[in-house]
Amino acid sequence: MSQYINQKAVNQLVQEVGDENVPFLFGIFCDELDDFIGTLSTQPEIEKVREISHCLKSSAGSFGADKLASMAVDIEEKAKQHQDEWVERNISEFVNIARGTEIAYRKLLIK
Repeated sequence: MSQYINQKAVNQLVQEVGDENVPFLFGIFCDELDDFIGTLSTQPEIEKVREISHCLKSSAGSFGADKLASMAVDIEEKAKQHQDEWVERNISEFVNIARGTEIAYRKLLIK
């Protein structure tokens, strides 16, 4: 399907919440991503980046956005370890993955 979407996880979500509820949930997820992308694009403090990565770790994992969830885990861990330079070097990749994920899920909403 997409490098950003784990179709098996999406299918599982559909079974759990019902096909009729998935568009609403994906819409919320996409809006959350849009907000986080905006914040990350302003070069926030490391603690804010850690908070965002913590939130995305959970939500991305729940929605089958495995690539984003994995990056969020890495960012959160490095931020907790005060590896600020690593975090700063990888924020743009984090944002790009979040953008790609948002686009992929919005395309699902159109179908």
